[in-house]
Amino acid sequence: MSALVVVAGPPRAGVSAMVAALNRRPSAYRFTERPAPQDSPAAALFVVSAVAPMAESDCALADLVAARTPVTIPVLAKVDDHRDWRRVRDANLATAQRCSVRLAGVPWVGAAAAPRLGEPQVDDVLTALDAALGDPARHARAARLAAQARLGRLGEERDRLVRTRRQARLDEAAARRHDAQQARLALTHGARRRCAALRTELLHDAAAADRRALARFPARARQRCADVLAGVDDDIAARTGQLPSAGAAELDLVEPPAQSWRLERRLTAVLGAGFGLGVALVVTRFVAGLAPGLTAVALVAGAAAGLATTTWVVRARTLLHDRAVLAGWVGEAAAAVRAAAEERIGTGLLVAETGAVGETAADRQIGRRIAALDAELRQLTRPADLPAKVTRR
Repeated sequence: MSALVVVAGPPRAGVSAMVAALNRRPSAYRFTERPAPQDSPAAALFVVSAVAPMAESDCALADLVAARTPVTIPVLAKVDDHRDWRRVRDANLATAQRCSVRLAGVPWVGAAAAPRLGEPQVDDVLTALDAALGDPARHARAARLAAQARLGRLGEERDRLVRTRRQARLDEAAARRHDAQQARLALTHGARRRCAALRTELLHDAAAADRRALARFPARARQRCADVLAGVDDDIAARTGQLPSAGAAELDLVEPPAQSWRLERRLTAVLGAGFGLGVALVVTRFVAGLAPGLTAVALVAGAAAGLATTTWVVRARTLLHDRAVLAGWVGEAAAAVRAAAEERIGTGLLVAETGAVGETAADRQIGRRIAALDAELRQLTRPADLPAKVTRR
């Protein structure tokens, strides 16, 4: 397999012509300007033009190229067009001695990749490559640079995978938060609408309830509250795809006050007696005025009418009071149902979000790749075992 040699240099130095001329010559090398990231070049040619001495920026570029390859050969191109190329070569050698650590003292090779007359003059370049690559110290440097390049590529890949996984987790968390907010908004709106409808329905029933309905009203109200909470649980299950939590607290509604206060009972009795007395007097006078002999009948009729009026007023006032008490209790029950529904919504969404947190298939694959890279990095950075020294006594 041909050894890879990278050819680099500043613009208009003749790099492309040098690559073409060297690849046309039969040799054990393959020359390129743009190596692949996974390639490990065996050597590098740094080409500059003989038109003028190289600048310090060119020297810095040459030092960068030399840092990435085990062998770097500086080449002075276009020597066929410039008679004083040897002066330029000496100036470049002095500049490299002053500005470059890796190219200091390295001899320069003259070449003409595309001469105006004659054949390309690149034999000295191939000879210098053979001599440099045949140096035993080159293999150790090549292995060290290859290991460094491998470490760099593995580190870059690991950093890229870590960034990818972190960004994927951030995107997933943001998507979960967005979905949770949307679900909370929709579920809360539905629960409040159900609670408002429940309150309206129970208030209407309480306002139209008679004595028999009042006795059955608390049980029916509790059943309707349980139905509303069951509907909220169904909405949560439909939204999150999970069954409602079994540990959700049951709604505990207190009993509505069944007895009126003592002062209100006294006031009701006084009002009923007053209305009854007034009706009794009116009826007695009316009946007594019909005929002189109806006085006894008038008294009985007035007493009966007054008693009936008193009884009706007391019962009506008591019924209205009980309805008002139930109306207040309905408001408290609706508020309790709403609070319980919002608590269940929060708990259900929290359980669903907690259950959704976990490693995806892509995350597990990235984790396995990072673990493999860490193992390889530890293997490459582990110091070589030194041979044990045996000491004879």
